[in-house]
Amino acid sequence: MTKLIIADNYQGEESDIVIASLTRSNAQHDIGFMFSPERLNVLLSRARNALIMIGNAKTFMNSRKGGELWRNLFELFRKGKHIYEGMPVQCDRHNDRTAILSRPEDFELQSPDGGCLEPW
Repeated sequence: MTKLIIADNYQGEESDIVIASLTRSNAQHDIGFMFSPERLNVLLSRARNALIMIGNAKTFMNSRKGGELWRNLFELFRKGKHIYEGMPVQCDRHNDRTAILSRPEDFELQSPDGGCLEPW
């Protein structure tokens, strides 16, 4: 059974999948306690199979405190092609069918019932 954790200030045990909501988004690029390398280490070390981070990367990369740390991380993600302008999904039945969902209505338009637009 896959264990899923949705994290906000989470520091607990490992999980199969971790979804981190990086909700900081402001003109001052203030990321609060997330400037700390220790906090980033906790975030990156809790997912066994998948880490999904949702948030405003520009706020984190331009932060006065911690910005260099986050720029380095996002550069690694970019080089590995792990940054998306939405959530990537794959059809369970047709593995070659993928989509990037960036708006709530995209779920029903591009991935109805968790699949794809191809007939089952």
